[in-house]
Amino acid sequence: MLTFRCLPRTAPGTDAVEIQAPGVSASRLHDALVDDPEARDELGGGSVTLDGRLVLIAPLADLPLARKFTASLGVDWSKAQVRYGDEEFVS
Repeated sequence: MLTFRCLPRTAPGTDAVEIQAPGVSASRLHDALVDDPEARDELGGGSVTLDGRLVLIAPLADLPLARKFTASLGVDWSKAQVRYGDEEFVS
């Protein structure tokens, strides 16, 4: 399971971003990941809520790729919410 803890952008433990954006379907996310091997391999995937909101957590270093990928989904970056924090995989 992936966890994300919000932190200030400049906090020492900040190593990831959470991007939320409206207007993305699960099928569109799936198709975009199939079509973009770099995004699929580097970002690892994302989620879409029942009301069509993309939730993507990515390493901070991959923010430019995540932004490019969300644009390919038709996301208006000015409507996206970007939070900084710490990601951790737990089992």
